[in-house]
Amino acid sequence: MTDDTSTGFRGLVVWQKAQAFALHVAKLASTLPQSAETRAIGPQLVRAAGSVPANVAEGYGRYSQGAYRNHLSIARGSLFESESWIDLLFQAGHITSQVNDELLEQCHELARLLTQRMKALEKTQGPRIREVEEEYRA
Repeated sequence: MTDDTSTGFRGLVVWQKAQAFALHVAKLASTLPQSAETRAIGPQLVRAAGSVPANVAEGYGRYSQGAYRNHLSIARGSLFESESWIDLLFQAGHITSQVNDELLEQCHELARLLTQRMKALEKTQGPRIREVEEEYRA
């Protein structure tokens, strides 16, 4: 298998940036001090952050644009969940303001990219299947 990032979901800037965000979070989680708080928050943050690129990729692989858009929406929700966990770590004093700012900057950029992609899919969505009741009467 090649590592070609120019095709498929790997070629999407939104996936690349989401994957970088998830990696940043995973590396951060491994450096958190061991406490009851961080053992609870860390895995939740890693799961939420990892869900962002995973849902971008899964949506890309779906058959319809509607399903793709839905997965982008799920990715966006996971991104906002990540932001909430990041804020909790910061408020509890487990990450510095610099780390907090870096992660929030990534979150805000990803939110913009996901929203732009979702809006673009709305504009290009093909005709919807419409069932007519009369077709069932024969």
